[in-house]
Amino acid sequence: MYLKKLILFIPVFLTIYGINEYNKHTSLYNNPLGSIDSEQWVQESPLQFFIGFVINIFVDNLNLTYWIVVILGFLFLLFSLIKFDQRIFNGNQIMKILYFSPFYLIIFYWMGKPDTFITGSLFLLISFNGSLFISAFAIFVMIFSHPQVTLIYFVLIRYLDIIKLKIEHYIFLFLGFSIYNFYLMQLSQFESRYDFIIRDLDRILDTIFTNTLAGFISLFMWLWIPIFLSGLIRDKKFILSFFLIFFISFFTLDHTRIFMILSIPLIIYLISKREFLESFSTIFENKIMYILGLFQMQKRADGRIVDGNNLSENIIFQELMSELINFIKKFI
Repeated sequence: MYLKKLILFIPVFLTIYGINEYNKHTSLYNNPLGSIDSEQWVQESPLQFFIGFVINIFVDNLNLTYWIVVILGFLFLLFSLIKFDQRIFNGNQIMKILYFSPFYLIIFYWMGKPDTFITGSLFLLISFNGSLFISAFAIFVMIFSHPQVTLIYFVLIRYLDIIKLKIEHYIFLFLGFSIYNFYLMQLSQFESRYDFIIRDLDRILDTIFTNTLAGFISLFMWLWIPIFLSGLIRDKKFILSFFLIFFISFFTLDHTRIFMILSIPLIIYLISKREFLESFSTIFENKIMYILGLFQMQKRADGRIVDGNNLSENIIFQELMSELINFIKKFI
């Protein structure tokens, strides 16, 4: 079942959302503790570089190593999603829920970012929270993928009662951050994410207040429909969690991406509600709706609204859409 859908949709995702090479700082595969001249904040998420360091010992090809790490991230996420379906979601498919959000747009468009590892580790932690070994592994992967997101995940997991966190989980979290801080101490001074936000605060504010409505819609995209129809838009936990995530993503340039990554616990909370699943099934039961799910957009730096490979800026695509709109107008 999964294989059939992967064969069908992966080529579609790659065509629509593109193949990109973010975080391609291959020098860090030779030395994860080294320094780079640009985008120094990526060193706050060193997991990929440590994995690449080990792989490159055998491969001895930095470009190939980069793509192996990217593929491993996607495989890790896929494994975690399947296990989540089997162990938590009662055989349903979380991938279908995510399909109608910007999730796949984000992980494909921002290929090379640690998003597959951070989200995969969350699904893995939730699926195997009773296993101390797997929980420890998931938490360590989470921290070294994105420490700031990890902290928000734990806040949301606790507040939304997604799983019952045990004292062991907090011990693993403490040990993980202790090792992570030791890693930071080995680095020379670099520009952190916090430094970047302070330096570019004016640009960040311009981003959030440009195309504000479109940016707001892009946060959940088609999932907004069952959220409203199910009445969960009035749910206290949903509202408070949403505003926490929105406030954090407010201070980023890749606004939709950060919101989407942070909102995974909130989506898991939604699927635990019968009224949401009923609304979702009613709206998206017809397979023709899968076409709708391919139309996603995200808000990027300076408030730009883009749709993967920027088809909306393609002249041929614009002409096709114009013809389609004129055709529809004949029947209105």
